[in-house]
Amino acid sequence: MNNNLNFQFVMYESASDSIIVNIGENSIPIIRCEECNSSVTFDDPNDIVYLYQLAEETPLLYAKLALKENRLRDYVDAMNWFN
Repeated sequence: MNNNLNFQFVMYESASDSIIVNIGENSIPIIRCEECNSSVTFDDPNDIVYLYQLAEETPLLYAKLALKENRLRDYVDAMNWFN
């Protein structure tokens, strides 16, 4: 997926643990958090909380990071560095 997408609407859907993204033109991709989160190797299994918090509180950032090459790995690394 292209990182230059025009995100018009983004929300976290807790029932499906997904990020719903409206990029216009009748296109609504869905990012499954469980699948994206499983692509990250955690130093500490409890670090998964960083990704759930990110998805719930800032779904736009989650969507943008999930679409990058390293996906969410860089975010988890940064959170570990800060903490």
